[in-house]
Amino acid sequence: TRMDDPLGCSVGNWLEVKECIDIMTTGKIDALSEDLVVVTLALAGQMLVHGAKAQTLKGGIAMAREHLLNGKAWTKFRDMTKAQGGDLSCIDSQDKYAQAKFSSQVVSPRTGYISSIDSMEIGLVGVLLGAGRKTVEESVDFAAGVQFYLKTGMFVREGDILATVYTERETVLDSAVERVRGAFGFSDDKVEIRSSITNIVTKNGAELFDQSILADA
Repeated sequence: TRMDDPLGCSVGNWLEVKECIDIMTTGKIDALSEDLVVVTLALAGQMLVHGAKAQTLKGGIAMAREHLLNGKAWTKFRDMTKAQGGDLSCIDSQDKYAQAKFSSQVVSPRTGYISSIDSMEIGLVGVLLGAGRKTVEESVDFAAGVQFYLKTGMFVREGDILATVYTERETVLDSAVERVRGAFGFSDDKVEIRSSITNIVTKNGAELFDQSILADA
């Protein structure tokens, strides 16, 4: 899969979980989360093939999508959360989960089309905010991260909100905002959106992914 841009619209432990919960409970897949869903369905579809539940990847993707939309994926997620001792009240009522103490919005510096979002830089900002760690001894802030409202290919006006950063570390907030803003590239012209999936590994090695598999799957 491409690593050019962040998948989905969230970076950070709880923010990513919340995005997935929203998708599973509403069945709505908007433009901000579409790439995340496509990659997830392809992975799930391939697992269904390996588990002899589907004959083809296309069939596996169709089966995974059906269970996502009919609520079975959400039911299984709750079962797994409960089996691992998780607090179901937090996923059923997301506002019960602890929120980051500090947050700040990232505002677009210009009008145009978003041409890129530097995923490496966003990942490093996540570490700065506490969503990741530099060493195994460091603790992780599960509520820290970056929430995106616009992604590559979308039109933006100067002053529009691109994202919000969340953290418990007030001293890094301004730096994180500037670095996230700097991770966005802009263009005056429309930008072509490429598929998130580029190749698939088979017994013959890495082969180009047949994009038609995703059509109507």
